[in-house]
Amino acid sequence: MFEYKELSVTDSLKSSINKLWIFINHDPKAIEANKTIVPNGFFNIAFITGKGALVTFNKEVAELKQGIYFCGQATRSVSVDILPATKVIMVQLFPWSASMFTVFNMKECTNKIVPIHSINKDFECEANDINHSDEHTILNFLHKRFNHFLAKNEHTGLVHESCLIIMKKGGQGSINDLSRQLNCSSRHLQLLFLKYLGLSPKEFSIIIKMRNAIDGIAFPSAGIDRSLTSLALDNDFYDQAHFNNAFKNIIKTQPRKFIPSRYILAFKKKD
Repeated sequence: MFEYKELSVTDSLKSSINKLWIFINHDPKAIEANKTIVPNGFFNIAFITGKGALVTFNKEVAELKQGIYFCGQATRSVSVDILPATKVIMVQLFPWSASMFTVFNMKECTNKIVPIHSINKDFECEANDINHSDEHTILNFLHKRFNHFLAKNEHTGLVHESCLIIMKKGGQGSINDLSRQLNCSSRHLQLLFLKYLGLSPKEFSIIIKMRNAIDGIAFPSAGIDRSLTSLALDNDFYDQAHFNNAFKNIIKTQPRKFIPSRYILAFKKKD
């Protein structure tokens, strides 16, 4: 039996961690196959216990055994097979958090999952001493220690502010307008995003727009036109054809064929 749940964080972590999300395969023998995760612009730290998981990025399969891993940005949907008797606890980091958590170039992590020691050895050293199968123990550790692993640099403020603006605008607006608003060049912003997010500002914006569109399909609001054409235009796509192409490229299916129950989607936030 597969179980999915989420755990929120308290105020001390809300500027760097969005939530914990947890996958559990309770079956001692059978694999829980083809759990699909769509890109959302966030990073994750994964605590894996049990027999492990198989993660497929663009037809390349990574076998993850027990341990702690850092999950870079995904540009396309990711398929996950959770092996029997396995629990995966994901600490979802905001897009700007990596700029404070590591000096590792995030471009090297795009569409990849790497052992946490490559990203932050001090975090691994302390986190190895706690119970990796209990989300409350992990959350307590994060509350006590996570901020100690964060160190701002000369680019942190700009990365934080630019990501926040893009997310608040739902990915809409031009990168040139964003650069002018932040009083920096588009080239400078491009280099910062590639280093600290592993994505260009445009790629990040499209992912944010796509997630908003997916939420519109999965959680339609009563009395609001949710046709694919209106969904495309509401999310700043030029027309439905452009929307369809972007959707297929990132989600690996057409919008009209998207079936929410086949994907692991975050619980809808209460208004």
